[in-house]
Amino acid sequence: MSRKEFGFLLQQYLDGKCSEEEKAFVEHWYGIVQNKDREPLQETDLQDLEPLLWQQIQSRTQSPKVIPMPVSKPDREFSFPWLAVAATVVLVLLAGWWFYRQQFGLMKSENGFQSEISHAGWQLRTNSSDKSEVIQLPDGSQVRLAPQSSIQFPAKFAADKREILLIGEGFFTVQKMPSRPFYVYTGTVVTRVLGTSFLVKTQATTKQVVVEVATGRVAVYKQTKEIETIDTTNAIVLNPNQKAIYSPDNQQFVTGLVEHPQLIQSAKSEPVARSFEFDDIPLRRVIDQLEEAYGITIRLENENQNECPLTADLSNLPLYAQLDMICAATKSSYAVQGTTIVISGKGCANL
Repeated sequence: MSRKEFGFLLQQYLDGKCSEEEKAFVEHWYGIVQNKDREPLQETDLQDLEPLLWQQIQSRTQSPKVIPMPVSKPDREFSFPWLAVAATVVLVLLAGWWFYRQQFGLMKSENGFQSEISHAGWQLRTNSSDKSEVIQLPDGSQVRLAPQSSIQFPAKFAADKREILLIGEGFFTVQKMPSRPFYVYTGTVVTRVLGTSFLVKTQATTKQVVVEVATGRVAVYKQTKEIETIDTTNAIVLNPNQKAIYSPDNQQFVTGLVEHPQLIQSAKSEPVARSFEFDDIPLRRVIDQLEEAYGITIRLENENQNECPLTADLSNLPLYAQLDMICAATKSSYAVQGTTIVISGKGCANL
């Protein structure tokens, strides 16, 4: 049986054009491996699996190119050799389909992209619970995997790079290894880091990929067809409290600030105590302190605002609440523009 005839056989079964004997054999083998949790075989599955199945069938026959197939008799007389071949084909089909669904279903993202780095020997971890699960990676890095999310990674990372496949949402804390960059593949988006902590997630409704940085720096790229083909010309570098959103509709990155900016952890061995109590302090100095604490650029639109005195206790407040108090005290307002916060106002009354 040639490859063309093989495809014809499968299509005949799906179209309901097999003889009763052939149909009985197909359903017999399908019934052996089927269980109540398995989806019925569809034409789209055959299209995805046909190359894999043909390769497996060739490896199980003596002839590497053509599988012998008796010619069907006009009266469709029962032919045991033909049915045996058909049964073998169907068994390989169903076994391959089931293995593909279980082991490599993660590799195809919801936007239809198939990663080229999938291969045997990778571990698949899926969080089927309703709580986040912490997964230890081979290099000592960790992933806090959100419910109903999956990752796939090798039992041992390569000597020159570390690669992870993600579907869903995961917060990564990566061990710093400058000679072995860490890559997270999510659909057509690649996140590259050396050592940091960051969040990667795919939004369920819009299919947008969101990357948020907690510490360190990451670069996000658009991946085309293969790992080696990465569009670095439009790479986005993100710093702490910054995020990038990739939309599959327009294939563009949009940068911004995370919803809840956090204080940047000190790189020193001992954490530095930060005070947000201000007594008649010029606004420019207050803003400088906030910029240093959060790693976010905050711009005063009017230079007359620089010397406005501020007396306030901003301790134990999140950044946006701190900005609300500052604006209320200085009769100004603020807006987030990309990764920058702009404070607008006329300045102090005595200027």
